Amino acid sequence: MHGRWMMAALVAAGVLVGCSGAGTGSAEPPLLSQAQGARAATRAARRFPERLHIPVPDFFPEGIAHASDGTFFVGSYADGRVMRQRPSVPWMEPFLPPTGRAVAGMKVHDATHTLWLCDLDLTQQTPDQLRAFDSRTGAARGAWAFPAGGLCNDLTLDSQGTVYVTDSFLGVVRRLKPNGKTLEPWASDPARFMAPPGVPGLNGIAWSEGAVYVVKYDSGDLFRVDVRPDGSAGAITAITPDAPIGYPDGIVFQAPGVLLVVDNDNGRFLKLNLSGDSAAVTVLATGFDNPTTVALHDGDAFVVQSQFDHFFGVDATPPDMPFAVKRVWLR
Repeated sequence: MHGRWMMAALVAAGVLVGCSGAGTGSAEPPLLSQAQGARAATRAARRFPERLHIPVPDFFPEGIAHASDGTFFVGSYADGRVMRQRPSVPWMEPFLPPTGRAVAGMKVHDATHTLWLCDLDLTQQTPDQLRAFDSRTGAARGAWAFPAGGLCNDLTLDSQGTVYVTDSFLGVVRRLKPNGKTLEPWASDPARFMAPPGVPGLNGIAWSEGAVYVVKYDSGDLFRVDVRPDGSAGAITAITPDAPIGYPDGIVFQAPGVLLVVDNDNGRFLKLNLSGDSAAVTVLATGFDNPTTVALHDGDAFVVQSQFDHFFGVDATPPDMPFAVKRVWLR
């Protein structure tokens, strides 16, 4: 147990057990009633965990996914393994073994118990893949290759289970329909989606209320792509924030019209209140070590700290251990 959870648990335990007055022969009144103590314990339990610790050297986390039962999955950019933390368990355990590749964006589709993830070859000698696994057992369910030169970066799902995934190097949003056989190009705009060669462009992606939202890492742009009734991509609209959003990486909707954005290079976590084609930016937290992606649990955000400055040699010192996913209190 850590921090607020430990303090709340100790308070609750003291309330429920009670205290005896030493040498007086009479019991002191409890600080809170038993009902109040039970409510305090319940609130504390709902705030667990305060953060996720990944006890694996050289793990370098990138993607995170969250299931409706409270299970977290975190993927390694260094060796492709996936760790899992189940509800009420204070530690992470192996879920998928190392592959020698890398894992980036991840999402869980609860209705089908599917863990989706981007599987990368950092050497670019073999194609990147969108892959699917059983989120309960880890059994493989399928793999869909990217075109040569593509980079599978992040993904989202709509209410029907359609997967949308960003291709950072080729400037395309790709789509896989439910039970689909083919990962197909869905939305592209060479003038706005492409980045310079070798530079990541399209990155974080999120679906909300009949549209797909995507950020562009190199330029800090945010776009909305309408989904037509037949499922095809509609108008692509640039959304103008009232302040720069830096180098946006993972994104997720906290609520309709409220988009949470990870600013990777600047170590910030932002909230964007969307209104038409504009957005009001609020800085929620700072001081992260190369944050990459974010998942929501119990109304709060869990932000991955990748420490990629150490992975890519920008910082030659060893990374801080253990690797951690930090909870940002939103309530």
